Order: sequence, then structure tokens, then C-alpha cells
Amino acid sequence: MIAGVIVALIATSLSVSPLFCGTVALATTIIAGCMIALFWAWLLQPDTLYVVLMMLLGIYAGFILGLGRAVSILLKRYIITSIELEEQTEIVRLMLRRSDQSVGEWVWETDVRGHLTSGIPALEALFQIPEGLSGKPFLRTLEDYVTAQAQWHHLAECMHSRLFFRDLIISLKGAHSVRVLSFTGHPLFNNDEFTGYRGIGADITKDYTLDQQASFRAAHDSLTGLPNRYAYEDSFRAVLVKLSREHIPFALLALDLDKFKPINDTFGHAIGDQTLIEMSKRLQTCLKNNDMLFRIGGDEMVLIHQNASLDSATQLATELVSTVARPFFIAETAIQCSISAGIALAPAAGSNESTLQEAADLALYEAKRHGGNTYRVFVPSYRAVADSRRDLIRDLREAIQTHSITLHYQPIINAQTRQLAGFEALARWTHPVLGPIPPDRFIRLAEEAGLMHDLGHALLDEACRTAHSWPHNLWVSVNISVDQLYHRNFIGEVRRILKETSYPPRRLQLEVIETIFMESDAATYSVLQELDSLGVRIVLDDFGKGYSSLGYLRFFPFSKIKLDASFVRDMLSDSRSAAIVSAVIALAGDLGVAVTAEGVETEEYFYRLSSKGCTEVQGYLFGYPMSQDKVASFIAGHFRRVPFVNQSTLQS
Repeated sequence: MIAGVIVALIATSLSVSPLFCGTVALATTIIAGCMIALFWAWLLQPDTLYVVLMMLLGIYAGFILGLGRAVSILLKRYIITSIELEEQTEIVRLMLRRSDQSVGEWVWETDVRGHLTSGIPALEALFQIPEGLSGKPFLRTLEDYVTAQAQWHHLAECMHSRLFFRDLIISLKGAHSVRVLSFTGHPLFNNDEFTGYRGIGADITKDYTLDQQASFRAAHDSLTGLPNRYAYEDSFRAVLVKLSREHIPFALLALDLDKFKPINDTFGHAIGDQTLIEMSKRLQTCLKNNDMLFRIGGDEMVLIHQNASLDSATQLATELVSTVARPFFIAETAIQCSISAGIALAPAAGSNESTLQEAADLALYEAKRHGGNTYRVFVPSYRAVADSRRDLIRDLREAIQTHSITLHYQPIINAQTRQLAGFEALARWTHPVLGPIPPDRFIRLAEEAGLMHDLGHALLDEACRTAHSWPHNLWVSVNISVDQLYHRNFIGEVRRILKETSYPPRRLQLEVIETIFMESDAATYSVLQELDSLGVRIVLDDFGKGYSSLGYLRFFPFSKIKLDASFVRDMLSDSRSAAIVSAVIALAGDLGVAVTAEGVETEEYFYRLSSKGCTEVQGYLFGYPMSQDKVASFIAGHFRRVPFVNQSTLQS
């Protein structure tokens, strides 16, 4: 019974036979213990039975260990065979994954020399090989038809190295067209001896073409066909890597069409699209070697000029500017465009993506600031100017919030009675460090930074509160920007300000500049009509200075136009300016629209304008812009009638 128990215990060592070391550890522990016990018993009571049992136990131990070793080897081989079988099954599944689709697939197999063991009817028909492909060298046969040697070399390298390959694409020139084939192959071995290749091929021309078209659309602009922003980002990173590894310089050119929006708004989006297409074609004619042009949005483009120097970059920019500047016709419409360019040379301007992009944008901004139709090369001082500009915008935002931007008021005089008619509210900002900032500068900054709505709202509110204390026959005129006019809640804010300040709408004039013509649409008409229905008068400022169009005077509810000061200053010395002033005053009279002449600085100017029938005049002759606390005393002193200056006095 004891012997049977021992045998059973020893046999349990087979339960860990997959790990032979476990079998050895368990079996030897039990067998050694039994041997020691039998030997100790023999010492206490010598008997041949113990010797026989020890011999049998030793024989059994050898059997158990040998059997454990054999079982462990068999199990390992079984596991390895199962893994290889699963891998081969997966390979077959991958090779035949499209067998249920009508894409023209075939199985191919080669012997150890690389010769095909059987014919391939699909390839024989594709290349019109009447004698068949059986017995012909696979690689050499394909080489006769490949259109890209790099693809064939990749396949040949895989087969020479006896590697598995999957979906390796090769373009082959068939009897009638170029076909795109996909090859998958697996090396065959017999007892570790290479015996050939077996695989599957497929004609994927249609799917490949569709994939290429989809990839092209994803990386290219649909309108111009130029690479888009995503392609630009990839290419930009690639040239940066090339710069760091091979130290090959390049230039980044930021391009922007000048005044493209007016073209879009004036002639329509169809003409605008055709303009972009024409501009992209012209720009591409200027590219050299490996230059790359990208459209990253709207009328913004970027050009990567490789192997660049300062001379080559500036020469390229000059050619771009001159090429774009040539006029062209679209549907019998003459179009004249110009372009601005900002150049950043790498690595001089920077060696990373953000620094170079910022440098090119700063140079472009400088080109725009100088009127466009030119280029600028980035210099470090531009970054200091940009930092100063950012600081000024930050201070401007704070000044708007703290109401540090105030209004000064310049008097406007009735040209026929010489009585005070009202005031124009003019914004003034005194910076705590920089001192007085010119209005055109901080107004432009406010427009660029998107602060014009908040600034305009604050100034309109202040003007109405100030003018509320004036005599009831005086009005105030406030300038508003196009951005304000198009704000979604502009009309509601005007109503609210008039209500909160209790200021009569008839005493409020809103001045808009002529660029409103370039933005005109149904929304513009609607906003102006709503303002007119409120009783607010609309004034067209700087008439004649920009994109004047007499046709708009028929539809826009303007109650007054302001004649630009440049015509007034030249009217005494330039007959053409005098004729324009006379014509505008006469036209306004016929339309029932008042005319305010700006820039009146002498009595002679005043007399000429009043004699021509001008309605109102404004200029240093009658007063400079003054602060709010000085307006009251000016009004009190100006309600006395000022005698007219007659012509004989002027002549004397």
C-alpha cells in the first residue's frame, strides 16, 4: 500500500510535464525522500526487501523523468506547430481576402530558381503573351513591363531575401494601358530548405485610381488645384528636417492678394474664383526647381523656395509681383490685381515652424502697410515692431474698458447763416507712456484686433450723453465703421443708447465712409433703412476720396454728404478741383441732400463755398476739436451772429 501511494505521488509529476524543470523538481523531491526513508529503515533493520525497493524506485524514477522529458518535447512541438499553422492560415486569409470580389485575381507560384511553375491566364491576357508564362522567370518577366523601376526593385529585394511581402503595388504597361497590380507572396520551406514562392496577384487599377484621386482631393485645393494647408504643413516639416540634417537653406514666402475682397464683392464670387484660378496659374509659372506653392485659405498662399539665398528669394518675389500685376479679362471684365509678399529666410529668420511662419507674416504685414504690390524681407526689427503693436493693442483694449479714449468736438457751421449747426465727435487717446496716439493709428489697430465694435459703442454712448445738454437745435455727428454697421445687434444698441440717454434720434448723425460701397448688399440697405426709420440721419463721409458711385445715392438714404478736404484745399489753385466741388454741390442740391465741406481754413474758402450753395462748412477757421468741458463756453459765445465777409472785402 505504501509503495502504491509512493508510485501515485511520483506519477503526479507528469502534471507539470509541459515545464520539464517542474517535473524534475517534483519527482526528484519525492523520490529522494523515499530513498532516504528506505535507506534509514535498512540501517535500522537490514533487510534485502529495502534494497530491492530502492532499486525498483530508482528504475521508476528514470522512467518518470524520461517520460516527462518526452512529454515536454512533444507538447512544445505541438504548440509551435499550432502557431505556425495559425500564421499560415492568416497568410492564406490575407492572400484570398478579396477572392469574393470581381477584381481579377490569380495565384502564382515559383520554384527555387524563381521560375513560374504554371501559367497565369490573367497576366498572359493582359500582356498578350500567347506562349504563356509557365517556366519563365517571374521577376525578369515583370521587369520587361514595369513603368517605375523603384517598385520592381522593392519586389526583387524581397524575393531575393526570401521575405514575406503583402500588397506590394507595381505599375505595369499592358497591351492597351498602364495597369496597377498588387502582389502578395510567402516563401515556401521544406525542412528549412527554401523551395520557392507562392502568392496572389490582383489587378487593382480601378481601386488604386480612386484612392489616388481621394488622396489628391484631401491634399489639394478644389478650386485652384494647388496643394492645401495640410500638404503645406507636411512639406514645411520635411524641409525643416532637411535643413537640420543637410543644412540646405530655404525661404518661406507668405503671399496675399491685395484688395481681393472688393473684387469679390463688386464683380461677384464667380469672377472672384476665376481671379484666384488665374492668379494661381501665373504664380506657378514663376516657380523654379523644387519650389512649392500652397493655397492655405481665401486669397492667402505660401511658397517654399528651396536652395534659397537672399538674391534668389528677392528675385522670385519681384517676378511674382510683376507677373500678378498684369491686367487680364474675365467675361469681358477687366481685372487688375496685385500681390504682397513677406520673405523669411531659414535659418537666418528661424529654424522652427512657428518662428519662420511668424517672420514671414510680419514681413507680409510690412509689405501691406506700405501699400501692397511689393515685398519685404524679414529683419529682426519687424519682431520688435510687432511686439510694440501687440502691446499697443493690449493697452487699447484696456483703454476701451476704462473709458480712457475720449471725444473731442469740432464745430460745423451753417454756410449760409454762419450759425453753429452742430459738432463732429472725434476720438482722442493719450497713452500714459507714448502720449497722444493719432486717431488713424489706433482706429486701424482697433479694426485689426476686432475691437472696433466695443470702441464705437462706447464713443456713441458718450457722444449722446454729452450732446444731450446742448441746445436743442444742435446735433452731434459720430463716425461708425463698416464692422460696426454689420454687427448683428447694431440697430438694437443704437436704440438702447438713445433710450438710456434720452437723446432725440433727429439730433444724431452717423457718418459712414465710402468703403461701404465695396461691402454693399441687401443687409447694408436693410441696416441703413432701419436707422433712417429711427430718425437717425446718415452722412456719407469723405465723398470723392475713394470708390464713389453716384448710382448708390439713388438707393442709400443719405441725408448729407461730406466733401473731402483734398478737393476743398485745391479748389482755389486747381480748376478741376473747383469744378468737382461745384458739381458735387449742385448734384446734392438736385437730390435734396445737404453738403458739408471739410478743410475750410480761410475766409476765401468759406466765401467760395457759400457762394456756390454749400450747406455747411467745417475747418480750423471756425474752431479746432475741443474737449467736452470747452464745448459749453464755445456754444455760448458762438450764438451771436458773425457778420458775413463780402466779396469786396476779400478782393481788397
